[in-house]
Amino acid sequence: MGVVDIAILVLLAVSLIKGLLRGLLKEVCSLAGLVVGGFLAFRFHAPLAEWMIQSFDLPAKLCVVAAFLALFLSALVAFSALGFLLSRLVKLVFLGGFNRVAGGLFGLAEGVLLLAVVLYGLSFAKSETVAVFLRGSQLAPPFVKLGEAAFHGSLETFAERR
Repeated sequence: MGVVDIAILVLLAVSLIKGLLRGLLKEVCSLAGLVVGGFLAFRFHAPLAEWMIQSFDLPAKLCVVAAFLALFLSALVAFSALGFLLSRLVKLVFLGGFNRVAGGLFGLAEGVLLLAVVLYGLSFAKSETVAVFLRGSQLAPPFVKLGEAAFHGSLETFAERR
């Protein structure tokens, strides 16, 4: 078992444990917060930055960064609070154990997808060192194949546009 295999197992274990500790509701709300926060920040940071520039007479670059962070972090905090409240509610109806087990499975799935994306991306690296590490791994090939399957349609669409 090589370094890459050990790193894969560690990442999967950390993802599983994180999910078990946090529970499904907190995990899903955290992921939703990242997605919604990213969308809101990309979509609305420019108007908010413009308002900040006019209202506070601050440098434009500072306002752009502050607006982006404010929107992104606000969504993260809101969804984290929602996850916390939902987890408390689930504990009240005695489903806390199910929430934790489902959270562990969800966390493991997140870890698998993260590994698939990262290892698939690394499979394109021009570095011979990276190629040697990936070839020497017993666990990396299934993740690379999963990443390839996940990006298959996207890569074809991108190739058609060129």
